[in-house]
Amino acid sequence: MNEYGSYIDHNEVPEKMGSVKRFFFACAGAYLRILEVCPSEHTKYVGIGATIFLTACLAVISGTFAIHTLVESVFLSVMFGLLWGALIFNLDRYIISSIRKEGKFWHEFGLAFPRLILAVLISVVITKPIEVELFRNQINSALLSYTTQLEKDAEYQLDTRLGIDSIVHELAYVDSARREFKKQKSGRPNSYDFDEVSTEYSRAKNVYDSLLKVYTPRIKANEARRNYLWGQYAKPIYETLQSGEKRLVKWDFPQKWQDRSNQLYRINKKLNQELTDRLETVQELESERQGAREEFAQGMEEELRLLDIRRAELVAMKTEKDSIRRLELPLALETAKKYSVGFPARIQVLEQMKEADSSIWWMSNLIVLLFILLETSPVFVKLITKRGPYDYLLSRIEHHKKVESLRHISDMNYDLNAFIRLQSRKNGHGPSSNGNGTTHEEIYVDKPPKKRMD
Repeated sequence: MNEYGSYIDHNEVPEKMGSVKRFFFACAGAYLRILEVCPSEHTKYVGIGATIFLTACLAVISGTFAIHTLVESVFLSVMFGLLWGALIFNLDRYIISSIRKEGKFWHEFGLAFPRLILAVLISVVITKPIEVELFRNQINSALLSYTTQLEKDAEYQLDTRLGIDSIVHELAYVDSARREFKKQKSGRPNSYDFDEVSTEYSRAKNVYDSLLKVYTPRIKANEARRNYLWGQYAKPIYETLQSGEKRLVKWDFPQKWQDRSNQLYRINKKLNQELTDRLETVQELESERQGAREEFAQGMEEELRLLDIRRAELVAMKTEKDSIRRLELPLALETAKKYSVGFPARIQVLEQMKEADSSIWWMSNLIVLLFILLETSPVFVKLITKRGPYDYLLSRIEHHKKVESLRHISDMNYDLNAFIRLQSRKNGHGPSSNGNGTTHEEIYVDKPPKKRMD
């Protein structure tokens, strides 16, 4: 108490503190001797220190879980967890102890904002291993499918790198062409389209069939209507010969119904003409298609021979690539399994589970928010609490130390300049000139000498 005695009122009696309080005060980064005479501040700093200590304990657990997913040694996991907890403890302690209460909230908030960001990052880092451990059973169940997917991806990448996929694709095309050629050679139906000729033929044939299906009932209906009009309204006109015999001269068909009958006739003629044109187009395309078939059949033997040669080459290439694949596949699968058992893989699976299940997403985010609240609570406590006796005494001590340091610097400057003047007089040059006759200026370090403070 001797060092702080000059800053504390003599009527204040230091309160004795237990070891638990001292421990939490040390965790909060507070000065114990100041808190001894500030009993009203004990509760605040005990809460801050306890929060920092519990956060460090959670960091130890988190680090232990994280490293235990990579190594089987419990000793190494615990040692890494302790190291990680000590690091988080030191960062939190620095964050809280570096915040000074000056009674200006927004100024203090601006200074504490980077520390809040750091606290949020620390809480997120601490939370991930604990999340993984809490959802361990679900993650272990999902890891099987995740491992299978990684193995499939490894096989696909290996096949792509060796070119097996392209060989298999080309081999399938060659086999399909050989089958089509053999069908054509034996006269059986095949699916070879003969390029654009078959496409145009199919399109024209579909159009013709559609029109034939639509126009035929219309043509029949129009023809039936014409027959009805003729039978209903047309009347024969006879002429009586001298012999008394009657002879048909003409038919009396009213102009109104005659025009209607002619209109139906023209419609039917137009429809029949369109069907005839479509049929001619289909027949022309069929003729071209048949010519393509015949031209195709002429070079079929040569094509089959070339396809057989190419197939043999592809089979030999595939056999060679398969032998290389058998050698490299175990290593690729082993590498994929290593990626599926590490801590990053568990985090990846957890993220996939959060996307698939909203309940896991909510639980995970609530855990993160809880840790963020725990980690940032000491900073917010420091910000929202009023400036107390501890803060006033701390500001007083720091200001006094600053003034003392500046006074010592001023005294050193004064003594140095006095020594220079004394040496100049001893050498006989006077206080204002040196041996060369030039003016001597006093040397000031940092600041000009001030009046000595007793």
